[in-house]
Amino acid sequence: MRVATRTGSAGASVSGKPRGTHPAVFMGSGTPAVPGPGPAGVRGVKSGKRSTQTKAGTSAGAAHKVRAGKAGSTGSAVGRAGKAGPASRSNAGRASRTGKGKAGLRQATAGRRAAPARGRRAAARAKQRTAMRRAPLPAPQASKPQAMPASGAGPAPRQATRPKGVAHAGREGAAAANAGSAKGLPAPAQPAEHAVQAQAVPSGYAEGYRDGVFAGGEALVAQHIPPDHILPAVAAADLIAAGFRQYAPSLARLASPHEMAGHITAALDAQRPLSVVRLGDGELLTLAADTVLPGQEVQELAPFLPYAGVPCSTPDIRAMLAEAIQAADWVGVPISRAPTFQGLLFPVLRHFGIDWSRLKLTSSTINYSLHQSGLVLPVLQGRRVLLIGSQAEELAVLLHSRGVHVTGIIGSVAGVMDVPRVMQQTAEHAFDIALVAAGIPAVILCRRIAGELGKVALDFGHLADKLVTGELQL
Repeated sequence: MRVATRTGSAGASVSGKPRGTHPAVFMGSGTPAVPGPGPAGVRGVKSGKRSTQTKAGTSAGAAHKVRAGKAGSTGSAVGRAGKAGPASRSNAGRASRTGKGKAGLRQATAGRRAAPARGRRAAARAKQRTAMRRAPLPAPQASKPQAMPASGAGPAPRQATRPKGVAHAGREGAAAANAGSAKGLPAPAQPAEHAVQAQAVPSGYAEGYRDGVFAGGEALVAQHIPPDHILPAVAAADLIAAGFRQYAPSLARLASPHEMAGHITAALDAQRPLSVVRLGDGELLTLAADTVLPGQEVQELAPFLPYAGVPCSTPDIRAMLAEAIQAADWVGVPISRAPTFQGLLFPVLRHFGIDWSRLKLTSSTINYSLHQSGLVLPVLQGRRVLLIGSQAEELAVLLHSRGVHVTGIIGSVAGVMDVPRVMQQTAEHAFDIALVAAGIPAVILCRRIAGELGKVALDFGHLADKLVTGELQL
């Protein structure tokens, strides 16, 4: 190492600096070294011919260089990056400025000993910043206006850039985006103050969500734009709104809870038959198996079908179910446009030759709507009620405590093939209305109770479970 001293200056500059060390080494006088020769002329001297004035600071700097070299040789990521060195050199400089000789050297040494710990903490912070930069952005917040909103159409969705490894959105991409589970709801967008926490989530969900929104919106619009053209300042949401206005006359109205309560009460008063059945994903997937969807795919989408009363969808079961739907007085259909709900409803009805426009429609959750509207007890008061299903006994106790006259109980229904036995037992009871909570077989049972026994039958579904467990109150 060579040290150059400037005439008339207490400072010095260091030449021949080893790699990885800071360019400024503080001398005993507390003046930082100036890189390069000064304008007054510099003569080089060997390190052994130092002046007393610079001896203490130079010794501290040399000792620190040896220390920095050892830190680099340990393989520390921070040492290799040259991050620990500056911290300890700064301490050395402060120590040499605050005192001369041994006292200053002891303070500088103490500062250098603390440097590795600070270096490790700096490395941890650097890794955290890198991870946050690489983490996917949170899902766009649809409630806030995005770029280029058009008049009268609400906010425009954010267009996500296609990440590497994701196929271009097109007809196949759009189909894949629409093929997901109805339960895969997007996570709510995070407020700005929580953006850092959202970015740190170790998941590609937000990235996939943005790509799915793009594939199901703007990418579909792009298929209709001619080559060498763009559609400025019009987002997919605007086009959907405009198209919806065109198709608004095609809307089909569903009977409301109060209307359905009126129909049921009128049938009970007139002692005429009435069947209310409901179609959920279980019924629709049963009908779709080996008709509009491969049977294997249905098994993967609906492993719950055996629990719902259909161990295996056979042609006979599908025929019985389709016949019950076509002959029912009221059919509850799903409001959800998810793939396994409305996404299957109309293809299935077409396959079995059922004209949906000739059906009297209500919601597939009409049982819950009647309860939420406070209409269950008024409909049942003063009527003889038959309960069918695994919760029949417990439900009978609950209804009896509310003043409902329960005249019969039929326990669990062992699937669709158990329908004949249940019908035989049903015929042995005197009742006005039957509440059937038996999974998919309930559709067939309600239709047969009304058609063969001339009674009112309502597909009560999981409302029975929720009332018995106390999740819902009468």
